[in-house]
Amino acid sequence: MRFAPLAALCLLVALPIGGAAQGQASMADRIANDPRVDALNPYGLNLPPAIRADKDVQFGKAMRMPLAGHADFWRIGITTPVLKPVKKGDRIVIAFWARAVKTENGAPGRIGRVQLEATPVVRAIFEQPFDVAPEWKMYQVKGNADRDYAPRALNAALHLDAAKQVLDIGPVFVLDYGQPTQ
Repeated sequence: MRFAPLAALCLLVALPIGGAAQGQASMADRIANDPRVDALNPYGLNLPPAIRADKDVQFGKAMRMPLAGHADFWRIGITTPVLKPVKKGDRIVIAFWARAVKTENGAPGRIGRVQLEATPVVRAIFEQPFDVAPEWKMYQVKGNADRDYAPRALNAALHLDAAKQVLDIGPVFVLDYGQPTQ
């Protein structure tokens, strides 16, 4: 299956939040990071993970992460910096493509935590764990900024080493929907 990047993003991310009213920011304006797989920052592995061509995921690339599974699941993961300023109270969505390529005994894949975090001293603002299906699927977590942040003062982080598994991670989007409406 092929995806038109902006069309797929609008359909899969905008619909759960609500339709855009006249005069609101476009979906492209809401993207606060570089969502491309090539722009993701993996950490914790001895060798960098492979970036693979995959026609079945948005933008056609995925990062393959072979994982052993540890109680300290946050020691291996991926980050993507938020490149735009964020205001206190802004509604933030982290939306990401993932699939579990290989797991033990047919169990779902597991992402220990996806979080919006302040940097350089890491502090989670909101977070959620995920079970991951064997087919490509877009997952999302939503929350609000707890204060104003300058560009690059926030990251989206996926803490991945929650099970013995092989995960493919596709594009990761950080979307800023601005202030909640009354």
